[in-house]
Amino acid sequence: MNPHDAQSSLDDIRRLQDTTRNEIARRSFAMPRVIVVALGLFVSFAAIDLGAPWQYIGAVAGFGLFAAVGIVYEYRAAVQRQPTLQETLYHVMVLLGVCMVFGAGRTLAFALLDAPAHGLMSQAMAGAVVAALAYVAATPLNRRVMRSLVRQDGRRA
Repeated sequence: MNPHDAQSSLDDIRRLQDTTRNEIARRSFAMPRVIVVALGLFVSFAAIDLGAPWQYIGAVAGFGLFAAVGIVYEYRAAVQRQPTLQETLYHVMVLLGVCMVFGAGRTLAFALLDAPAHGLMSQAMAGAVVAALAYVAATPLNRRVMRSLVRQDGRRA
């Protein structure tokens, strides 16, 4: 093998690695996945104001959907890899951010909505709508951050 062929092979490997990293980042926040996760978050948060058995059923169903989507997408992935600690922490921070948006939306709904006049929408449901929409709206930013985290991991390896 001459040096030109070796360099060409290395360039192809680097290009394919970049393609793989971009696919990992895109798949982490693919729009079908984001929408189903947002639905799970909505169900979990909206069930908070329901009565005793339904509150727990809604929380389990919503967070179960949230977890199931992640498991199914990782199981069906073309590239199997362990997420780094930074990637895991980022996903936890996104979830905490969504919880904070839910709390803010619920507080805002408490201040703005008059309960008897808006009997169809509880404060938890209003906060859940805001949190789910914020999660979907943050998808481009989440993809960018995930892409940079995956590339950092590639440079360290």
